[in-house]
Amino acid sequence: MHARSMTFPDDDNDNDNDKSLRWLTETVREALRDAWAVLMPVECAGCQSHDRALCHECARSLVAEPTIHSTPQHVRVYAALRYEGPVRRVLLAFKNQHRTDQARPLSLAFLSALRMALDMPDAVGVDGGPVQIVAVPTSKRAYRTRGYYPVSLVLRAAGIGHARVLRVAKETRSQKLLGAQQRAANVHGAFVATRWLGASRVIIADDVLTTGATIDEAARAISAAGGTVIAAVTIGFTPRTGAARDIASSEGYGKEKGAQ
Repeated sequence: MHARSMTFPDDDNDNDNDKSLRWLTETVREALRDAWAVLMPVECAGCQSHDRALCHECARSLVAEPTIHSTPQHVRVYAALRYEGPVRRVLLAFKNQHRTDQARPLSLAFLSALRMALDMPDAVGVDGGPVQIVAVPTSKRAYRTRGYYPVSLVLRAAGIGHARVLRVAKETRSQKLLGAQQRAANVHGAFVATRWLGASRVIIADDVLTTGATIDEAARAISAAGGTVIAAVTIGFTPRTGAARDIASSEGYGKEKGAQ
């Protein structure tokens, strides 16, 4: 593998130190990645190309373009990315193939959607108090299989503190082959709050929005404990054109929601 040149690019502005520093930082980062790829061979989580945990093309696919959606129970959801193509493959690798190295890039996308949610008037509130971030829980069986909670890992990578106020209360069927109404019935009563939330304002954090059933159930449990859900934020959302495909896939999202 050839070493990259460390000479600076031509720049008519001798005082443009910030630009030169950014260029140098990126050049050094790329050189380190090349060296690491020799020592510890990896493949891209999005396309399986060699020598990068996430190639440039797939990294561009993870640049957030937040969109706003609504669940059947009218929870407003801010989703960072479309759950398809490289985004879908990266998320599945992160969740199901122990690719925890993808937590950082996924967290950057999540942060963009969270910032949008926090800019909304509902996030300010009458008293101006803080908003709690509450992650949707996953089953103990899923945790034993993975050894980590995916949403919590993304939040940690983003530097976001979150309240552990929901737990799984009952076993549920796999969601992957269920339609919207079946999913809602399947997860109803699946979560319960671990403490009284009083007048807390909450943003729910989850990985992917499909039908909204899981987020609605989390919102129900939070409301039952006195909290007020002002929004939800997800890394991805399943486009309507891809919902049937993802639900039918053996890798489909939702198989580990609730207690398995």
